[in-house]
Amino acid sequence: MTATCDRLHCLLLGWELCPESVSLEGGTRARILRLPIIGALVHTAAGWVLLETGCDPRPYRGVETHDIYRVGLPEFPTDGDPLLEALAAHGVAPDELAAAAVSHLHLDHAGGLRHLAGHIPVTIQERELEFATQRAGRAEAYVREDYELADLEWRTIDGDAEIAPGIDAVFTPGHSPGHMSYRVRMAQSGTWLLAVDAIDLAQGIREDRPIGYASDPADDALRRTSHDRLIALAAEEGARLVPGHCPETWPPLAAAHEGFD
Repeated sequence: MTATCDRLHCLLLGWELCPESVSLEGGTRARILRLPIIGALVHTAAGWVLLETGCDPRPYRGVETHDIYRVGLPEFPTDGDPLLEALAAHGVAPDELAAAAVSHLHLDHAGGLRHLAGHIPVTIQERELEFATQRAGRAEAYVREDYELADLEWRTIDGDAEIAPGIDAVFTPGHSPGHMSYRVRMAQSGTWLLAVDAIDLAQGIREDRPIGYASDPADDALRRTSHDRLIALAAEEGARLVPGHCPETWPPLAAAHEGFD
């Protein structure tokens, strides 16, 4: 019998400004999009699992410019820590999590890993961890102090794999060499495919346009491959496909404080 989860909370951990050309193939650099920074909290048979950790707010407070966010600084929903407050809003502390995962290690997904260090195993694709620690840097939007933490416990996987009962990694490289999306099987609302950065926008689904940016230019063709894989998987499984940085779709999901079952 296939395992299912009984609660899904979509977390809105902030907002970032990004050129359209990053989120959509054929987009322009002149059009700047305001995109949600996301996370998800899922209750499984093993306990609560955190997917994505958001952006560390500390480097952006009290400054006017930043070397990575050149078109404008990210915004956060609280003067405190957005990840800790989002978890607390659902009655969960970091050390009460059973597990966590990050799709990739860009600064808007890895910024809360410090809260998990010494407590929680974090699932990541082996190829992503290798790229992030051996090749990538700030030029590719990787901030090593976010994830090079001595007491962070990595659980590496290679390709599709189970993260927790009812949650699977779906390997979707392109945006980064080891990017993964998530398939979450819910008891009542069915299967959800959280694309994360393999598909940024609902517009990309409507217009059949893949994301526009690959951290490694050698992966350019994989942007389309992973986009097509998620579209096909959603059709095959009757799944709800949720783009990862969509200002149309994510805020209403996050506003449902009671979550989805």
